[in-house]
Amino acid sequence: MLCGKKSKLQEIINTIENQYFISERKLLKILDKREKGIRKKDEITSYLHSFSQENNLANHLPSTAYSSVSKFKSEVKKLTSIRWKRYDDILKEIFDYKGFTQAKDDWSAYELVSLLNVSVCPYCNRSFVTTLQKNGKKTRAVLDHYYAKALYPYLALSLYNLIPSCYVCNSSFKGDIDLYRDEAIYPYEEEFLNLATFKTDFNDKDSYDYRYLLGLSKEFKISFEINTQNEELQRKIKKSIETFALEDMYNTHLDIVKDLIRSGIVNNKSRIDEIYKQFPDIFNNRGEVMQSLYGNYINEKELGKRPFSKLTKDICKELGLLDELNDK
Repeated sequence: MLCGKKSKLQEIINTIENQYFISERKLLKILDKREKGIRKKDEITSYLHSFSQENNLANHLPSTAYSSVSKFKSEVKKLTSIRWKRYDDILKEIFDYKGFTQAKDDWSAYELVSLLNVSVCPYCNRSFVTTLQKNGKKTRAVLDHYYAKALYPYLALSLYNLIPSCYVCNSSFKGDIDLYRDEAIYPYEEEFLNLATFKTDFNDKDSYDYRYLLGLSKEFKISFEINTQNEELQRKIKKSIETFALEDMYNTHLDIVKDLIRSGIVNNKSRIDEIYKQFPDIFNNRGEVMQSLYGNYINEKELGKRPFSKLTKDICKELGLLDELNDK
């Protein structure tokens, strides 16, 4: 439970929910989900049966629970008020995440994020997640629970469930969104950076402003192009974009792309080549020249070192600035 990878955590969730317990918060989400189901009277019983099976409730409800929607809701609520009363509180005491984040001398959240050595939020690539302790003061990355601890309190301290991230991704957007059976990209096993590409295009206005192609206007939009044919990965990428509001967030940074476009006109491939040849003792390759000119990494292996590096690389590629680098 503490050290199992994601596939093992999924097995644990399935076993616990089928045989023992479902958290109160998860049950509320299940009831909310049912509100979107069918309403036809002649289908209520069969629908509630299948719905119960799909949401790991079948082993916990009496046969009378499926006679009506109101009865079903009543029996589900009884699980937390009677059968599983205080289970959530007990699990929070056992898997003491708050104590883990506040520990000073023992193994703690600070030790974990230091060992992981993550520099930039893996969900958005737009915020530093610096870990530092000095003069009694400290800062660190927020630890996101990939499987939300409010829904799965028994995974609150599971190492492979803790993802160093920024506050915005963790708290402002993800919160307790349930990624079990509806997964987003999982940073320990999958690279969003390789699976989707930033693109620019005219916005949806009737009159297109072509000045954006010269870096003179912010009348354009940023979107994603998915680069994989794998349908499961496509779903995960779309879930990540939706969960962390990535398109909306990046479209608040049009000024960065505007500057990249303008710089791409001035610091074109000829200029990059000229600087590289003129200063052979300073730059080892043309990629280092681009890194200096554009103020960010463009090497695939280094995109996690600095915010907006993925955006920088993709826009430079769109401008045709990386074609020559791939050849030399």
